[in-house]
Amino acid sequence: MKRSLLVVSLLALSALAQQIPTSTVKGLKAAPGLEVALWAAEPRLTNPTNIDIDARGRIWVLEAVNYRRQLRGEKDIRSNGARILILEDADLDGKADKVKVFDQNIGLRAPLGIAVFGNQVVVSQSPDLIVYTKDEDDRIVKKEVLLTGWKGVDHDHGLHAVTFGPDGRYYFNSGDQGFDVTDRSGNRFVSAHSGPYYAGAALRVNPDGTGFTVLGHNFRNPYELALDSFGNIWQTDNDDDGNAWVRVNYVMQGGNFGYWGPGGRSWREDKGSHFHSELPGVTPNIARTGAGSPCGLVVYEGKLLPERYRGHLLHAEAGKRLINAYFLSPDGAGFKMRTEDTVSGPDTWFRPSDVAVAPDGAVYISDWYDPGVGGHQMKDIDRGRIYRLAPHGYKPSAVPVNLETAPGRAEALRSPAQSVRYLAWQRLKDMGEAATAELRRMAGSGDPLLRARALWLLGEAEARAALRDADPNFRILGIRLLEARGADLVEATRPLLRDPSPQVRREIAVALRNAPGDAAVESLAELARQHDGQDRWYLEALGIGARGRENELYAKLKRDRWDAAHGQLLWEFRPSDALSELIPAARRNPEALTALAASASLEAGRAVAGMVVDAGMGAQALAHLSTRLFSEWIELRKDSAVVAAIRHALGESKLQAAALELLDDLEDPVYGPELLALVRSESAPEEARGAAIQALGKRRNREYLAEFQRLLKSGPLPLRVKALRAIGYIGPAGMEGDLRKLILSKEPNELRSEAVRVLARSGSGLAMLLDLEQKGELPAEMRTLASNLTNMSRDPAIRARAAKLLPRVAGKNQRPLPPPMFLVRQQGDPQRGRQVFMAQEGPKCSGCHNLGEGKPKAGPDLANIGTKLGKDALLDSILNPSAGIAPEFCQWILQTRSQGEVIGVIAEDTPQRVVVRTENGGEIRLKPSDIASRRKSNLSMMPEDLVQHVTEQQLVDLLEFLATLKK
Repeated sequence: MKRSLLVVSLLALSALAQQIPTSTVKGLKAAPGLEVALWAAEPRLTNPTNIDIDARGRIWVLEAVNYRRQLRGEKDIRSNGARILILEDADLDGKADKVKVFDQNIGLRAPLGIAVFGNQVVVSQSPDLIVYTKDEDDRIVKKEVLLTGWKGVDHDHGLHAVTFGPDGRYYFNSGDQGFDVTDRSGNRFVSAHSGPYYAGAALRVNPDGTGFTVLGHNFRNPYELALDSFGNIWQTDNDDDGNAWVRVNYVMQGGNFGYWGPGGRSWREDKGSHFHSELPGVTPNIARTGAGSPCGLVVYEGKLLPERYRGHLLHAEAGKRLINAYFLSPDGAGFKMRTEDTVSGPDTWFRPSDVAVAPDGAVYISDWYDPGVGGHQMKDIDRGRIYRLAPHGYKPSAVPVNLETAPGRAEALRSPAQSVRYLAWQRLKDMGEAATAELRRMAGSGDPLLRARALWLLGEAEARAALRDADPNFRILGIRLLEARGADLVEATRPLLRDPSPQVRREIAVALRNAPGDAAVESLAELARQHDGQDRWYLEALGIGARGRENELYAKLKRDRWDAAHGQLLWEFRPSDALSELIPAARRNPEALTALAASASLEAGRAVAGMVVDAGMGAQALAHLSTRLFSEWIELRKDSAVVAAIRHALGESKLQAAALELLDDLEDPVYGPELLALVRSESAPEEARGAAIQALGKRRNREYLAEFQRLLKSGPLPLRVKALRAIGYIGPAGMEGDLRKLILSKEPNELRSEAVRVLARSGSGLAMLLDLEQKGELPAEMRTLASNLTNMSRDPAIRARAAKLLPRVAGKNQRPLPPPMFLVRQQGDPQRGRQVFMAQEGPKCSGCHNLGEGKPKAGPDLANIGTKLGKDALLDSILNPSAGIAPEFCQWILQTRSQGEVIGVIAEDTPQRVVVRTENGGEIRLKPSDIASRRKSNLSMMPEDLVQHVTEQQLVDLLEFLATLKK
């Protein structure tokens, strides 16, 4: 039945898509002055992940029809492998008329990047960075692996596309699966939870495989780097689904971008924000763009598009189905941006995966074309598009490349296409001293982009001259040129230490990160004295420059007078020598307390714990303690100062709620007596008593069983429910019999429902529920809940009995649903749909999903799901929830010694504990030693038959509501 439903769903979605191609192009809307035209479509290409445009104007396309098939153990769709295609508009009528297969082999599986540099084609596909050498007729002469060691094989979180930098080096990035790469200089680089680099990274290497450099790290999954002529590096970074944290980054060299916290802990484990922007040493974002699936990115430096686009970013946003322009402008030492929806359309299958600039300045857009994106799946394997973005009425023309004359080389170096720039750069480089005169002429031209590109090829004298330029962009370029040439940066930048541009001073601080000696520290101190307390970009640049010599820098900055800017410097640098200043200052100054709490020192942690008893600083000190005990102060959890602080907070009415939340997370039995006293205190607020019951119950200590049983018999109903849940954690002998009696009693529904949930935690409990139904004893008001729980069992015998005894409840109207293609065309009422979503009966969507508020639940936050998915993809997710499961929401089946089988999403997995979020919104916390085995489930936590709990109209209304969830 499920297989039939899946086939019907896919056929319906495919039929719907077949009606769209013409309307897709007509529906695409471009910004004023521009138009979008279809350049190529299926069957010429399918599923394009990345494109590049060679010097002849031909478009090279990577396909990924077999995406993730091997990873999931599924049979390949295309048995002979993915393809690299060359598409050409030979007659210049604005549409591709020729297609050539450059390569096809079973080793091409999920290639994510392609770049064409003369007779070499560089392909990025984890674990390898592959270089093809070809002849003039595109025959492969040689194929070699330049570098290897990236994780994320058959995965989109691996190695991404190469971009040619203005300095002649390759720039690229990779996702959070990490890498272990040894370059051809023999140097090894590792990105892993053990460090030294974390998660995704922005990278650089020489074309021969030497000089591998990590430019920035700790991203989640950036897709493509974009460089401008001055050497500025930009990228976008994806978030964990449901968190609306997609971001735009300026890659400040040496920067940590915060996806994992200290020690390689995830933001869920250490209670940080998604990208840990609250921590020192984390580079800020240019912008947070909400939900989405960011893909290809390019700096537009052509002349064909209107002037407003020159020097700014064009971005393929597959999740939001947009081509965005990001207009950047300086903001202190960093940047701010304004966003334009440059290309948009109503077709919810439009999934732009890349943007590239042709030699004539036109922009080409590849379209993955699929009802969904992300979630590690695809539905459509037959379609793929390429569009051209250009001014109204533009007619394409061939752009000749002449490298035999000085004017031709200058024109080629000025090209908006990286493939042409590469040819010019290489020719001028090979000419050596013979090119100096013409490069100087280029550098003296009135064209700033040509001047910048020429300077990268000239010598140190020109670089030093750039330091005196009136334009701060060229002063910054001069610093980068000197750094690339190995010059004495301390001496060269000394005249610029008080430069009026904070961007120039930022660049000096970053460039000094590897400069040795006291003179470099003095330069950094001079830069630090100019920090105004407002510019986080400037502060983080100082932190990069100071790394490894924080105490030396602190000695030069130490002062008697405290101010906010000084406090921020101490917060950023975290010098161990500053503790003697910070500890007394923190007792009277919140900023000093914040700086102290940033320290990794255990001495600092003890000092902060001691301040919890302070009437003025107690709340702030406890707040710091409540996060840092899950990060760099984990070792202090049993420290006497910390224990005393928490006990004090538990007894203070203003601190009690925060203390209980902390104890709930810590699960330390040492606080049992205090929690028990609070549970017994009838004068304490009911909410506090309930939190204490929960915290105490999770310790599964039989010493407290009698108290929970007493509470179960009498008292406020919410406390009785929590007491029953706590008894379930302990699992005393005879519990199932007691639960059976409770279910059959006349107690309130809330209590009996909890009894059903506790009973359903074990196979024998599920069998008991089915036995009750078989005997006709299960109360009618408990049948729906029991049906849901028994039918979700992983035990096939339980499911088989449930199908007969407690079949899933059909929709209220008992009518079969129409095909999906008809459902998505219907207009629903979003207000009614919200009621369906929030209802405690029916699909119970809010049990597993938040809408932007509250603690994380087992499923992804859906606050912006309508931005990412159209109604057809939303419906498919409901019909087939197990078709694509993001890694962080995979369900695990744990065999435990204390609770039997535990099933849910692992929210935390550390040497101290394992936290599992279950389908009913609860959490089960285990010690690692309690786990006998674990295995990943292939099934989603979301029930496969969710639609049987709603009527047709309710489903339509629910889809309408979900589609409105957009930022």
